[in-house]
Amino acid sequence: MIRLLRWFRRNAGLIAEVTAYALWLVPDSLLAYNTGNVVTIIASLLIPGIVLLRRRPGADLVTVAVLAVGASLAISALAMTPAVTLLGFGIGPQFYFSFTELLALAVLVVAVLRQCELRRALLLTAAAAVAIVASPLTRFDGTDARALSLPCALGWGGAVAIGLVLREVETRRRAALADVRSAERMELARELHDVVAHHVTGIVVAAQAASVVARRSPDDVDRALAAIEVAGTDALAAMRRMVGVLRGQDAEATRTPGAELREVRTLVDRFDPESRLVRLTTAPGLEQAVLPAGVAATGYRVVQEALTNVRRHAPDATAVEVDVRMREEALLVSVRNDGVPAAGVVPRAGSSGFGLAGMAERVGALDGTLTAGPTAPGVWTVSARLPLRGAR
Repeated sequence: MIRLLRWFRRNAGLIAEVTAYALWLVPDSLLAYNTGNVVTIIASLLIPGIVLLRRRPGADLVTVAVLAVGASLAISALAMTPAVTLLGFGIGPQFYFSFTELLALAVLVVAVLRQCELRRALLLTAAAAVAIVASPLTRFDGTDARALSLPCALGWGGAVAIGLVLREVETRRRAALADVRSAERMELARELHDVVAHHVTGIVVAAQAASVVARRSPDDVDRALAAIEVAGTDALAAMRRMVGVLRGQDAEATRTPGAELREVRTLVDRFDPESRLVRLTTAPGLEQAVLPAGVAATGYRVVQEALTNVRRHAPDATAVEVDVRMREEALLVSVRNDGVPAAGVVPRAGSSGFGLAGMAERVGALDGTLTAGPTAPGVWTVSARLPLRGAR
């Protein structure tokens, strides 16, 4: 049952579109029966079928739009051909009109304006206008044609308005998402600056000590040089790994120290001062473990964002489980909470949806993986895996 509900939720748009086509197919079938012209049914099935192809994985929307508009114009051209009879059904001239076809073309206009590059979108929208407005003019005569042409034009205009609004919303969403990712990269760059600065400071101190040791205790020089080598290797690895993040860094920006895993307990205590809601589980000695640059800070940020999401989207939660441990040369972070409505709640764009996008950007920069979603009825889980090997 849960799988069925998830399938319906994932395919809600497809189900609504097919249902609308089916409803409009009823008057089209009655019209075809009354006029005895089979072209109405052909148009009612062919054009929506082509438009639905855009939902197939890897389908090219431009190609689908060209095929659908071309097929509609070809059907309109049949209105001016001599009438023929095929298997008892009439084909041409005129008196076949499909509401389902016009609905499919309107849906196509919305999809094209929302998703396609602007120049192609405008060209395809203009072609769809010709197909929609020309439909009553070529398939009916006199008063009927004039009476239907205006509603068709208004329908096309409404589809254009909806498509432009959705395009603007999508554009703003992408811009906001890009800003969040940029801010996340900047924050991570600042944290790594402090990490690398720490290593470089250690190199300087070790080099100064080595010069003194070389004069007083030559036998200890190798130990001092080894410390310099380790600190230098760590700093170089951190810089190489995050060179893409460090691009565009503002040298005068305020630096913020990176959070450590030992601060997760403080974060949990602030979230749940009475210790009634959150259960924190960590591996022994993990809070004092020395982790590669950026890994500890990222683990902390994942827990922080997940707890923030609990407060925003699951205010009725009764249990939150935070688990942080190292296993198979990776840091594993998991935050699991109940209190999610049965249908599931996906974080909304503009709130924690962007927070999760930022976390995914941060985790991905360390070659890690982040997953977030329902794992049981009423349960939401955020999990991150941050590899330790190769991160030093």
